Amino acid sequence: MKTCIVGMGAIGGLLAVRLAESGCQVSAIARGATAAALRASGMRVESEGKTTRVAVKVADDGAALGTQDLVVVAVKGPSLAGVAARIAPLLRDDTMLLTAMNGVPWWFFQGFGGKFAGTRLASIDPDGVIAAAIPHRHVIGCVVHIASASPEPGLVRHAFGNQLIIGEPDGSLSTRVQALAALFTKAGFAAPISTTIQADIWYKLWGNMTMNPVSALTGATGDRILDDPLILITDK
Repeated sequence: MKTCIVGMGAIGGLLAVRLAESGCQVSAIARGATAAALRASGMRVESEGKTTRVAVKVADDGAALGTQDLVVVAVKGPSLAGVAARIAPLLRDDTMLLTAMNGVPWWFFQGFGGKFAGTRLASIDPDGVIAAAIPHRHVIGCVVHIASASPEPGLVRHAFGNQLIIGEPDGSLSTRVQALAALFTKAGFAAPISTTIQADIWYKLWGNMTMNPVSALTGATGDRILDDPLILITDK
């Protein structure tokens, strides 16, 4: 499967290595220090006491890579409008595009149903640049439950977590989403299929909103917050 990763950071880099190990032909859109590191040393992942390195074809625009079977978008939300035009040449009619990103995505109300169906979120895509470059028919949603960091370009340190919740925006158990779940399972991830991916996205955002302000106010990293005995974690 021809797979392109857009955003070779802590999550995108991990997915690139795991997918390459499972037999995918992996490429990446990258620039600057990240592109230089990938060309010089490949993508490296440190996990469970070992380092894995894979070669990745790198370009700064999708036009140089051609159309793909799968595109994984793992950039930070505010960066997407700036790279959307470089993603467009990667897409053919049947290309799957997985949004492995935090926050509410631009496509949130596509396939949603009810009175808000098809609503464009001007706060996320004010000029419609993202929607124009990435038609929503390509999109498969994803919620990432993985803790990893990228201390330098081209290197990912995987701490814990292994789950990628995926789902069609309309909630269907399509052939393509089942095939994608099988691919991620082969690559070593837990990949449950959700029939309400918007709810999973919202739940992850709610979790970020409860922890991130504590981190911002105290300067503590997530591991220190979760390991503090004075903090009670409960699902009650």
